[in-house]
Amino acid sequence: MAAKYPHLFSYGKIGKLGLKNRIVMSPMGTFSENHDGSVSLNQLEYFRARARGGVGMVITEVQYVTNKTDPWINYITTADTDEQMKGWSTLVEAIHAEGAKCCIQLGCGLGRNAFPFSDDQMVCASEVPSFYFPDRLCRAFTIDEIHDIVGCFTRAAARAKLVGADAVEIHAHAGYILDQFITPIWNKRTDEYGGSFENRMRIVKEIYEGIRSQVGPDMPILMRVAATHDFEGGRTLEESIEVVNYMRDLGVDAFDIDVGAYEDKQWVCPSIYQGDSSMADYAQKIKEACGVIVLNSGTHTPASAEKALADGKIDFAMFGRPLIADPDMPNKLLDGEEDDIRPCLFCNQVCVGRLYENRAISCAINPQAVHELEYPLKKTAKPRKIAIVGGGPGGLEAARVAAAQGHDVTLYEKGEALGGQLIAASKPSFKKHLAEFVEYEKTQIAKNGVKVVLGKEITPDSPELAEADRIILALGAVPAIPPIPGIDGENVIEVCQAHLHPEAIKGNKIVVAGGGVSGCECALELAMEGKDVTIVEMLPELCPTALLDNRNPLLFRLRDNHVCQLTSTKIKAFEGDGVLVETAEGEKKIPADTMIVSFGMKPNSGIVEAICEKYPTTQVVGDCTGVAQVGEAVRGGFFAAWSIH
Repeated sequence: MAAKYPHLFSYGKIGKLGLKNRIVMSPMGTFSENHDGSVSLNQLEYFRARARGGVGMVITEVQYVTNKTDPWINYITTADTDEQMKGWSTLVEAIHAEGAKCCIQLGCGLGRNAFPFSDDQMVCASEVPSFYFPDRLCRAFTIDEIHDIVGCFTRAAARAKLVGADAVEIHAHAGYILDQFITPIWNKRTDEYGGSFENRMRIVKEIYEGIRSQVGPDMPILMRVAATHDFEGGRTLEESIEVVNYMRDLGVDAFDIDVGAYEDKQWVCPSIYQGDSSMADYAQKIKEACGVIVLNSGTHTPASAEKALADGKIDFAMFGRPLIADPDMPNKLLDGEEDDIRPCLFCNQVCVGRLYENRAISCAINPQAVHELEYPLKKTAKPRKIAIVGGGPGGLEAARVAAAQGHDVTLYEKGEALGGQLIAASKPSFKKHLAEFVEYEKTQIAKNGVKVVLGKEITPDSPELAEADRIILALGAVPAIPPIPGIDGENVIEVCQAHLHPEAIKGNKIVVAGGGVSGCECALELAMEGKDVTIVEMLPELCPTALLDNRNPLLFRLRDNHVCQLTSTKIKAFEGDGVLVETAEGEKKIPADTMIVSFGMKPNSGIVEAICEKYPTTQVVGDCTGVAQVGEAVRGGFFAAWSIH
């Protein structure tokens, strides 16, 4: 067992705490707690599932020790009470019952980074601008408030010890409240909590000492801190080494090392553009400089985490989003069932995107995440004959779920391969996880007995529909091609075709028409190959609607790869030797050997209404209902199939 991953499945220790393997669940907010902040049934089952899945230790999402800091957390009325402790007791016991250790992460808020869910003034170490509202100054904590925070951490530690937690972690990363005290750019205080290094560290020192006084010498205390903030004016690696050495000497047992802050936000939830195990090199620098036990999260895959452990970069590999996508990942690795692991896309679409909406999170490709109780897959007592039309992500997921519940499923795809738009979208090297997801879906539908018919175009009159008890349409989308002069020229290629047929891209000077995510990703791919690439976009910004956590790293990679970006620029015509554009200064031509058009997609809905009128129980999912992201297609497919009874 685990022959392929000997380091991931080796025994490890943090202080005197032994862990059965080196796989740790990262702390990630779910927004799934009860209204008063206590542990909800959904939250409990979410953590229970990940513990059951085989991790060595679960680090809980941050547990607020006070509700008196950020205005948006004042609803957590259980903070700093025995009611909170009772919830922790249930949670710790559930995690222990499933064979994992439990570390409770303790935090006191986001401070200047607080979500903009309230108009009340935010709070910080000093009077500095709010992140989301730079024109608004935060108020500074008073000395009495600082002492109260220390007391809250101390009491929380006593409660964590009482309920049997195995460790606690101090939340001091990402530019949140404790980090705001540590870092000079946010700490302008002139009292005993500001100025010198020792003064800026004072609140964290007092918190550590308060926790240690309650948990004793043997219970591990971890600290989550960034190796570097990676923005001008933020904390450098050298300064972080000083912080870690200081806390190590106080007695912190291990350090949960990541990177970044909200400024130039790209590391808090790193995206596909940063690559696999994207923060392990930073963790290694802390480990080597400070001689401490290091836990590290980021964009680990099992393979990249195994290598990081083998290379001695880290001591424990933390998985966050991959465990949201598949809570059973560790056990599947252990049992040699790697083909059955649902691979995280690191898309941030639902796990991060919903946080900005003040909603409980879930997963783009695992709708059961945080909803394990509501959406179990159960064998039906009434098997149906189901026809699914379309082999893209929505159709594949619908087929998987319907068959897993015991229905007789046939999937019809008019092309010669399954995957739909993901076939082209997965071609850039940084989007390989899309291809892995397609392979996962293909494996699952084969194991569940789905019949696949390729090269079969279904129409409203197809007998296959008449023979079905239920129909699911997942027809996907087609490229939007506006009537711009010359768009059908020989050296003009639609972006999906450019991915599928790279040999059709001639020359070195490339113009990508359209600055949405697809156009920018294509430009990045070509620039990484050494092409001279220009993006032309009519709007003032590239990817204006993309999630900040994805948009920033994409734009930074474009910058680093010297992609020319022309915004507020309208394309007038495609010509044999370039693109004629109109700017505020007038018309000009941009020379190009090849022009790639990326003007988005439009629903492939031509026959949808006719089929729905003929077969009223038909369900429609994915792009044919309106252009969707991968997560919307997959989740739509899941629910369409899950709801068939």
